[in-house]
Amino acid sequence: MVADFTKTCGKVLAKAHTDYALEHVGGKLRAVDLKGDPRPSKILFFDKDIRLARALAEEVPVYNSPRSIEIADDKLLTWEALAGHVPMIDTIPGPFHYKSAAPKEDFLRYVEKRFGYPMVVKAAKGSFGEQVFLAENRDELVTLAENFGSADYLLQRYVKEAKGVDKRVIVVGDEILGAIERRNPTDFRANIDLGGSARPVSLTEEESAMALKAHRLLGLTFSGIDLIQSKDGPLLVEVNSNMSYLGFQRATGIDVTKKILRAIE
Repeated sequence: MVADFTKTCGKVLAKAHTDYALEHVGGKLRAVDLKGDPRPSKILFFDKDIRLARALAEEVPVYNSPRSIEIADDKLLTWEALAGHVPMIDTIPGPFHYKSAAPKEDFLRYVEKRFGYPMVVKAAKGSFGEQVFLAENRDELVTLAENFGSADYLLQRYVKEAKGVDKRVIVVGDEILGAIERRNPTDFRANIDLGGSARPVSLTEEESAMALKAHRLLGLTFSGIDLIQSKDGPLLVEVNSNMSYLGFQRATGIDVTKKILRAIE
């Protein structure tokens, strides 16, 4: 995507998060540019280093905002912000531990009664379908929980009717640019990076309203909203602030890069 931006706009300078060091100056977090590049007028932040985003935002406008990135990048923060406002997959946060530990018997019985098996187990932070697992039984659930160690994770009901299929909705500004259906016949995760294919699809009024509401509630300038279709209707899976949209762009022919650049003019 970086190459797309530099190709589309000659004034774009691609920077890595490792180009900066953070320090505290005058009561504020400051990002020191180790390369000595000219200070930009605005920043498109396609990274997940929240502290760096906050420091940069002290100097110039950052898109998406650091707070929006922080919420969207953490599936538990997204759930806290949107549950009750947008239909979502039934979710329970995993119990926090400072070190690797299995959930207690009471908790295991509770989630087993609520979700049954198979059960989706996800790291709170992850991209491209990585760190998303399907526990077929208690032994697998306990092993996954132990492997997360002190990292936050969540448990979700497995929506079997949506196996390997979802919709990725791209929103820029306050406009839905379109949607693709991602379909993976070999995995319960629909991600293109895991072997899924993409084709353009239309959205129902309900799906469009859900995507826009999630986008607005998180204060995003651009986003990728993932939806699935359950027997009870559409459900929100997650919100992506640093979304990968090249698969969408190839499938639809819509130039997302130009749309984003216009949105931040």
